[in-house]
Amino acid sequence: MRSGSIGIDLGGTKLLLLCEHAEAIYSTGIGFTPDQLLAHLDNFITQNELMPSSIGLAVPGLVNASGDIVLSDVLPAFNGWQATQALQPWCNTVAVLNDIKAALIQEFSHASKDVTAGVVMVGTAIGAALMVQGRPLTGTCGWAGELGYLPIAQHDQIRRLDDLASGAALVKASGLQPTDLALRAHANDRQVLDMIQTAGAALGLGLASVIHLFNPSKLSLGGGTLQLPGYWEAALQSAQENTLPMLWQACELNRIKNAAHVVALGAIQAGLDYSQNRS
Repeated sequence: MRSGSIGIDLGGTKLLLLCEHAEAIYSTGIGFTPDQLLAHLDNFITQNELMPSSIGLAVPGLVNASGDIVLSDVLPAFNGWQATQALQPWCNTVAVLNDIKAALIQEFSHASKDVTAGVVMVGTAIGAALMVQGRPLTGTCGWAGELGYLPIAQHDQIRRLDDLASGAALVKASGLQPTDLALRAHANDRQVLDMIQTAGAALGLGLASVIHLFNPSKLSLGGGTLQLPGYWEAALQSAQENTLPMLWQACELNRIKNAAHVVALGAIQAGLDYSQNRS
């Protein structure tokens, strides 16, 4: 058996388990359950002969101070799940946090102490996490950053940004599964490409809102939806067109280089930080 810190990136379409050089990926989906997560974790630990020194679990949704999942739109079976308690049979040192906040930890771990910056992840749903003057912006309950719930007026209706710009929104609008959507896009299907461009432009409005509210020096973006052709470019164009030039020039927008692992690595760091704070 070897000791190691495990990072878990639980998403709306996939589950990533990471510990040093060991890695496993499983499919999730709207019906994925806590029991399935625990079974995959147990199998991962057994197959890799691990003795977890800490576990960090990053989830898409609201997490309270006790490590309970209060709300997850994309994984409703996890609503109300007492995650910290459920994971303790495998390890006493457990950190449970929002997935975007995990990405923020990893992406800006070496940033200056006075930085104002943020992470925006665009996958099944959309979320953000920010640091203001070097300190995480958590909000009253720790739930700041629910960018996907940003209300946007469209055709005399109020829609959420998630409904317009997320991966789930594109799947619903196209009637295609994510893999088929990507294949059609890369095959230059004009109808699909137009949908992607419209979704990217909607995300740009969300980015413009973040820039206007917080005046960050850097925004890092990640998530599978950004991989769709034309999405990133449409988001940048829309954001620039709808942002004051002075604020736009002060903010650098980049795609996260290791987007596939950034959440799991941040979860590992959260577990390590929790362990150090306890000692």
